[in-house]
Amino acid sequence: MNLHKYIRDIYVTKFPELENLILNPLDYVKCILKIKNETDMNKVDLTGFLTQHTIMAITLAGSSTTGKPLPEKDLERAIETCDLVMKLDEIKTKILKYVESRMQFIAPNLCEVVGSTAAAQLIAAAGGLEALASTPACNIQVLGAQRKNLLGFSKAVQKTHLGLFGTMDMVKNAPKEFQVKLVRLLSTNCAKAARVDSLRTDLTGSIGRDLKNKMYARFDKIQEPPPPKLRKPLAAPDDKPKRRRGGKKYRNLKEKTAMTEFRRQANRMKFGAEGEEEYRDTGVGFGMLGNSGLGKVKVQVKDRKINLTKKQKIEQARNMGNSNASGLTSSIILNSTRGIELYNPSYVQRVSEGTKGTDTFFNAASGFSTVLKAKQPGNNILGNFAVPKAK
Repeated sequence: MNLHKYIRDIYVTKFPELENLILNPLDYVKCILKIKNETDMNKVDLTGFLTQHTIMAITLAGSSTTGKPLPEKDLERAIETCDLVMKLDEIKTKILKYVESRMQFIAPNLCEVVGSTAAAQLIAAAGGLEALASTPACNIQVLGAQRKNLLGFSKAVQKTHLGLFGTMDMVKNAPKEFQVKLVRLLSTNCAKAARVDSLRTDLTGSIGRDLKNKMYARFDKIQEPPPPKLRKPLAAPDDKPKRRRGGKKYRNLKEKTAMTEFRRQANRMKFGAEGEEEYRDTGVGFGMLGNSGLGKVKVQVKDRKINLTKKQKIEQARNMGNSNASGLTSSIILNSTRGIELYNPSYVQRVSEGTKGTDTFFNAASGFSTVLKAKQPGNNILGNFAVPKAK
C-alpha cells in the first residue's frame, strides 16, 4: 500500500484521472506497466485484467487528459516501483500457497467449513489465526472486500458485503436472492471454527464438520418455499339471537344514537335537482334541507326528568306547603304612618289562626318590656326601684 501511494504521487503528472478510475492497487500497477509514457490509449492493450467498460472509460479519459509525459528519471522510478510491487505480490501468493498446504494442521475446523484456500485467505486478510478468532462475525463477512468504481453504472446488480466469500463456488452457485444469507451463515460458522482452532481444543476437525452440516441444513430450510395458503371453511352459522342489554339504560342509549329527522333529511338527495351546496367547504352537503314541499323539520326536545331521593322529595313538599306567597313578597313593607316595617308572613298566618301574638312586631298597643326581673328589696343590684314599662 505504501508503494502504491508512492507510484500515484509520481504518475499523477502523466495521467491524473487513472487513480479515480482504478481503485485496486494491483490493477493500477499493471496499467502503468502497460501505458508507461504512451499518449494514444488506442495503442495500449489492457485486456486480460480489466473489464470492457473500464477499458473504455480509460481510453476516453486518456484522449482528453490534462497530464503531460513524465521525464525519463521519474518514469524509471515508477516502473521500478511497479516491478517491486509485482514481486511482493508473487511472494504473497507463495506464502498463501504454503499456508494453504498446511491448513489441515493449522486450522482443521476452519478448513472443514470453507475449504483450505478460503481459510488461508481469511487468515491472511485478518493477520493471523488469533486475530481471526477475535474478529466478530460481521467483520469476517467483509474481509478482503475491495472498493469498486462503477463508472456511472447502476448499483442494482452489484454484490456488496460479500468479501472473500463472494469468490467461493458455493456462493456463486447459490441463488442470487439467498447469497447474502449464505455469506452470513459462513461468516458466523467461520468465527466459531476459528475460535476452536485458536484454542486447539479439537485437532480432528469434527466440530467443523458438525458446523458445516448444520449450516447446510439451515440453508436448505431457508430456501424452502412458504407453505401454501389453505382455504378455511366458513364458520358454522350462529342462528341464535344476539344478547343485547335491555332495560331503561339501553333504551336511553338507543335514543341518544337514533337517527333524527334533521339528519335523515340531510342525508337524502332529490332526483334530478341541481348540485347541493356545501357547508363552509367542509364537503358536507345540506341534502334536502330547505327544499320546497318538505315542510319544516320539527326538533323534538324531550323533557328530562330529575330523579330525586326520598329525603329530597319530602323537603320539596314541605317547602311548597309553607310558601303560599309568591316569590315577589318581601319581608320589609313601607307603611304610610310608621315608615319601614318588618313583616313576617308566617307570623301573620299564626296570628290569624288564634295563636298568641300581635299583628306586627312594633304595634302601637305594645311597648317595651323590661329585660330584668324584679328583684327582692334586699337583693337588688339596681337599687330599690323597678324598671317601669314604657307606654
